[in-house]
Amino acid sequence: MSKDISANRIVEDLWKTLNNSEKDGVDSLNFNVFFAEEHLHDYGSMEDSKEIILQKSELLEYIKVKEDTFKLDKDIFLNENDKVVEVPVYIGSNLRPFISHYRFSKNEYVQDSKQHLKYKISQLSLGPVIQLLMKKQANFAYSRLVRGMSRPWVFRSKPELNIRINKELPTNKDEMKESLLDELLNPRLPLFVIKIVEQYDLKEAEFYKNYVNSLVFHMNLVNYRRNSYRTVEDLSDYLEGRASIPQTVKKEFSVPKLNYDKELTDLYSAGNWTDNPFTAFINYYQIIEYFFNKIPDDRLFEVVQSRLTSPLFSYNNRVDVMKLATKIYNLRQNDMNELNSLKIVLDHFLDIERLKKLLREEDIQNCANIVPGFISGNKKKQVCFNINNFNNDRSSNIDRLAHRIYSIRNSLVHNKEGNQNSYNPQHHYKMLLKEVPLMKAIASIIIINCGEVF
Repeated sequence: MSKDISANRIVEDLWKTLNNSEKDGVDSLNFNVFFAEEHLHDYGSMEDSKEIILQKSELLEYIKVKEDTFKLDKDIFLNENDKVVEVPVYIGSNLRPFISHYRFSKNEYVQDSKQHLKYKISQLSLGPVIQLLMKKQANFAYSRLVRGMSRPWVFRSKPELNIRINKELPTNKDEMKESLLDELLNPRLPLFVIKIVEQYDLKEAEFYKNYVNSLVFHMNLVNYRRNSYRTVEDLSDYLEGRASIPQTVKKEFSVPKLNYDKELTDLYSAGNWTDNPFTAFINYYQIIEYFFNKIPDDRLFEVVQSRLTSPLFSYNNRVDVMKLATKIYNLRQNDMNELNSLKIVLDHFLDIERLKKLLREEDIQNCANIVPGFISGNKKKQVCFNINNFNNDRSSNIDRLAHRIYSIRNSLVHNKEGNQNSYNPQHHYKMLLKEVPLMKAIASIIIINCGEVF
């Protein structure tokens, strides 16, 4: 793999973290290391610790050695010498917002006698971590990994650094130092993998991708450990932790002034609760859909009432009555079309100034320039619109907005073989993520507009 960041650069950044950026030119650090098999809350007495002096050159050498233990192939990590494969996965807890790496630290391997392998859920090991560091990453991703190393698990007691390692006391100094290096370089981040150990030689990378894909399905099927699991399609997203729906906060939290419809807020809360863009999009769409009968019915009522109360209308005049009947029929036929109902509801509720306040600039640009890849039948001019000058041609832009929403909705709920307009949650996940903020903003405006003063 190409190395866009050198091992020397990584060592310099890590050394500053360990040294707390206090002094330049420091080539060694003293550690008091406490070994304990259990995850204890205290460090014990100083007599229980082992003093280890770590040279900067040793850190560099260790990183170079670990880097060469794995190779990257099709976004999975292969160690041919040890016959080990690590396939990144996302894990989301259904019980708590954050999953500690300790939760899987004592996992036992599951044997697959047919495939001659064993596997378990594990934290991403050091070799792949180093490779990810060396890949060209956005500054945020690189900094996130570096910050995750050594802290907050190290605390300073000048001039030494004290650190606890949750394992049995090694038998010699070399093993102690290796344990220290592993602990320091292990980022305390939720980077999980399916770790596979082969009995014989490694298979092709594609086999492991397919195997883990099936394994993830089985784990989700049985709600394994009450978590949700998903395979990783993009290592950059995996590293940066961008597996969830982007949230926008532009206003301070304030006390409620309006009483909102509970049925609508339940749908809104469900959309906001999930990290699955499919679920979120459908929940927000249902808030719009809720008015598919009411708004057209209100419009029909106003048209009929206006005609009947007009002094120019006579119920004794056959022509007047037939014109009204035709008008009612045409309106009702138009309203029976879901796309037309969507246009009517959007036009009724949409306040563009409010919409701008609820969206980020990148969301606005997405609406103007990007056609989601899973609605390939649509051209840019049919589904893209400029929110900043939306009202200059409101009718046409409402039409484009409705086509965009309706095309996405159809791709989500219809999945016929051979249909190009189909959403694949693995390949199109990131595309759909970008559409959710718009739906959330529209749903927000509708709920606010329907609120009543307490």
